[in-house]
Amino acid sequence: MNVVKIMSIIGMVFFPLCLIFASVFADSDVEAAAGWGVIAALYGIGYSITTFVKTKNLAKSE
Repeated sequence: MNVVKIMSIIGMVFFPLCLIFASVFADSDVEAAAGWGVIAALYGIGYSITTFVKTKNLAKSE
């Protein structure tokens, strides 16, 4: 579960940063705001897959 802990810490910094950048660019550059949203979504998908695999392996070992 060490990987999940590290990815959680990274996510706690990364997601608010993406939200700030997306809201800053929303008025001036819509494509940049959408890009930051896509980057955050891709990280979220990777995080959810990693967490799912780790918990599934943990359930098998019990």
